[in-house]
Amino acid sequence: MIQLDASQRAFIEAPVDQDIRLLAPAGCGKTLCLLHRCKHLAEQSRGQKQRFLIVTFTKTARDELRARVNESSEFTGIRDRSITNINNLNSWGLRRLKDVKIAAKTITPNVYPVITLNDLQRVWTNYSHIQDAIQSKRNSDGALKLVMQMIDTSMSLGIDHERINSLEQFLNYCKVLQDQGLGKYLDDQVRELIRLEILDENVATMDSMTKFAQIYRLWFGFWSEAIDNLYDISKFTFEGQKYFAYQDELKKVEQGIFNTGAAQFHHILVDEFQDINPLDLALVRIIAKRNRATLTIAGDDDQAIFEWRGTTPEYILNPEEYLNREFRTYTLQVNYRSPANIVEHSQRLIKHNRRRVPKEITADIDDQALINVKRTDSLTQTLDYIGDLITLTLARGEKPSQIVLVSRLKSEVIPYQVFLASKGIPFCAAEDLNIFLSKTFKQLLGLLKIKARATEEMRTHKVASDIVALCNFVRWKPLSKKDAAAIRRWLWESDAVWLSDGIDRLAEFRGELKRSRNTHGKVSIEMATALREFVDAQSVSAALIALSDNFAGLQRDFVKAEDDFFFKDPPFLYLADFAKRYGGNHTDFVDDIELAEQMLANTPPADEDHGPDLSKYPIHLMTATRTKGKEFDHVVLLNVHDQIWPHKHAESPQEVEAERRLFYVAFTRARKQVTIILQGSDPRSPFIDQLGIQGLSETMLE
Repeated sequence: MIQLDASQRAFIEAPVDQDIRLLAPAGCGKTLCLLHRCKHLAEQSRGQKQRFLIVTFTKTARDELRARVNESSEFTGIRDRSITNINNLNSWGLRRLKDVKIAAKTITPNVYPVITLNDLQRVWTNYSHIQDAIQSKRNSDGALKLVMQMIDTSMSLGIDHERINSLEQFLNYCKVLQDQGLGKYLDDQVRELIRLEILDENVATMDSMTKFAQIYRLWFGFWSEAIDNLYDISKFTFEGQKYFAYQDELKKVEQGIFNTGAAQFHHILVDEFQDINPLDLALVRIIAKRNRATLTIAGDDDQAIFEWRGTTPEYILNPEEYLNREFRTYTLQVNYRSPANIVEHSQRLIKHNRRRVPKEITADIDDQALINVKRTDSLTQTLDYIGDLITLTLARGEKPSQIVLVSRLKSEVIPYQVFLASKGIPFCAAEDLNIFLSKTFKQLLGLLKIKARATEEMRTHKVASDIVALCNFVRWKPLSKKDAAAIRRWLWESDAVWLSDGIDRLAEFRGELKRSRNTHGKVSIEMATALREFVDAQSVSAALIALSDNFAGLQRDFVKAEDDFFFKDPPFLYLADFAKRYGGNHTDFVDDIELAEQMLANTPPADEDHGPDLSKYPIHLMTATRTKGKEFDHVVLLNVHDQIWPHKHAESPQEVEAERRLFYVAFTRARKQVTIILQGSDPRSPFIDQLGIQGLSETMLE
């Protein structure tokens, strides 16, 4: 039996009728405490059978709780599924819906385009502006998927389509969301509706309430009918499972129908409460009300790092206001995972946040982790240092799965993928970090191959094909078949055998291009100029920068990103930096990329819910948000500079605090060592100094 500390016992043995907020910093044994709390409540029931609902937000957390209950003899008394229901809100919602919709079926994002185009057709044909937008993007899976994601977002924000019946009511609710710090997600909806061409671009310049009124006038009606239609045909997204379960529970409460007997949960416990969105909050609140149950919310406001998903720490900071209950707060005070100095310095860091609950956390482990700051003069030096570090670790025979490279941005890890793959070092990265799975990245390599052979004499038809391939990316949309054929014919007549001659010939083309009359060859000259800068680039790095600057079809585009994650954060900056080591050798660069691609195709996805046994892989690459809930012997934090930590777009005090929480989570993953990497001459992040480590100076690598 595990010995419980005083702070754990205080929570576990709290009065049975209390609503509780449990603040549980990382490594404090929260999961174990929640189960011991259930056990204690069952033992104190004096023979009356108690039923528990434990809510999680990921399958991983759900499975961990279930495994603990099933495998430990301590929890025999609450092991029966009829006594303890451990589930995430999506699964609970779906099960609840199946009581009223027997054929309820889950729809996943991969079928969103089909759902939009087919299942919702009878709805969007009633709204001419929606119909025009959808039909104009009929061939874009990304845009069609975005429509469904917008539908999900409206549900996630807790917008109630049955009880909001006027513009005034809608704007009042928008004001509530703003007061909760969620107004930016309404702004995001405006931007996405503009991208879908459902709203006009000028809406972006309007004041907040005028913008939100446009959401109501041009989106709310369609959205309301769309989700009702999905309900009628028994198709539910993950958010829809929660949303309609909430609607059904709310109607029961309004009718005075409460759960009793075997249907009643006496105690509801919600894990990771800092990560809930407005819909989650509403569903938890109504479940607890309908069951007349005690409510325990557990989490850590200092680890609220998923605000980009529409969550807010406000709910765990002020639960009385949002749940209409009085909560007694208990705090777990001993970290059993991290070395003493990791705990000490992370607490110093996070205390710079004002919007938090003060805590005093101590470490159970007296060991001291090694914490150092390394400054390199270039990415090449950083890569060589990381390579030596990994080689030394593996040479010592240490067990795998102990080193993690953590970035703030997805694109930062791409050079490390290529570098490690070229060295034959196995690693794992989440699927959306593996740029080699991107169709557009493969096309980018095709463009670089054209650049590699630019100085070769070729047949005219090959020159024409290469130029058309390049032209497809100069503007946002590729050439039409008609335009491509016209350019090919024009170039064939030139007998050009060098790519540079073909580009000169392109500049002389005067036919229609890109739906333009191409007056005085304006479009032709523009395209030829872009191609010329790329083809004439003296180095691989310069060629990549030319693609980034002049090829609109490769630049960031959030609608395209729904089809290909390349467009969320095109990796040109970091690839160009990485490519400096190749000078003008385009062939070697492409060869190494393709070699890396072959290796990366076989790396595991490292998905947080259903990934492989990660202990088999020595190196992990991930963004800071993915580190939550994980731990490693050695944490390497990449590019810890100001404007990256915190991000340059973090302007308000609340946004800077969110960035500090993210750094706090990444820093506290370490069991033995933290290495903070600075690169070049950019100033270091203020978070380094806020750790409060005396004598933590930079070591310049030679």
